[in-house]
Amino acid sequence: MFFKLIVCIQSLYNERKMEEINKDQKAFWSGKGGEIWVTKQDSMDIMLSPLGEEAIKKLNLSSNENVLDIGCGCGSTTISIANEILNNGTISGIDISIPMIEKAKRSVNDLSISNIDFFVKDVQTENLGKNIFSSAYSRFGVMFFDDPFKAFSNILTSLKESGKLSFVCWQSPKLNPWQSLSVQAVREFIDLPSPPKRNPGPFAFQEKDYVNDILKKAGFKDIQIDDFQREIDMFYGKALEEAAEDYLSINPVITEMLKESSQEIRKSVSDSLIEAFRPFYNENRLTFPSATWIVSARK
Repeated sequence: MFFKLIVCIQSLYNERKMEEINKDQKAFWSGKGGEIWVTKQDSMDIMLSPLGEEAIKKLNLSSNENVLDIGCGCGSTTISIANEILNNGTISGIDISIPMIEKAKRSVNDLSISNIDFFVKDVQTENLGKNIFSSAYSRFGVMFFDDPFKAFSNILTSLKESGKLSFVCWQSPKLNPWQSLSVQAVREFIDLPSPPKRNPGPFAFQEKDYVNDILKKAGFKDIQIDDFQREIDMFYGKALEEAAEDYLSINPVITEMLKESSQEIRKSVSDSLIEAFRPFYNENRLTFPSATWIVSARK
């Protein structure tokens, strides 16, 4: 009886612990953060699509695949993959953002695509099934885990034998001036904290060895991490001033800090960012060099 009580207590503790995992990320992406990204979806897709497509190539998709799209956001990557595997295959898009998944479902319904399902799920804590998917993919959706080792172990379990994994993630901010220049501009007026390396966030996977270590510990093999650098367009069709404001709105840390700042400081930050971005503005768009890792592996 005592042993059963201990097991019950431990089970309740584990459930509570699971609820706490990724709590901040869930709150942001299912709140204002997710709502803002829904409104900025087209701009984000123009910026990120060429990078995501490079990762899709690594999967060598065939027409009868069952694919998992991790951190699918508003569903544009899921739809792209569905177009490749046609109606012979299926694809499941998962994300922790309720507004993004709702947007993704509307898009698929409008396009009358029948081989896509979307789910609000956390890769770290929820069951993805066992030996279900032939391929798993992500476009910048895997760097936000509180426990990346657990998340990738869960992904591995969901893959069929010899199932493929491919994703794209950012290298160092120093190699991505759209990030490093903006941080410099903001820090002129706000005490912007520097998150530790490997903290959940866009640049959590900037270290190649760290990414390799996560995948090896999770049980993946044939790991390949390729350097991919190319120019990206941001906020196409926007005036420079609009582009700077849009950039500030999609950065959760800066957005929160500006809320508590005076109108004068907010204007100073905006003006500083405009000047930092000006050399990269041409023909109604911002064009920056970028550096990413294209990561592939196999179960």
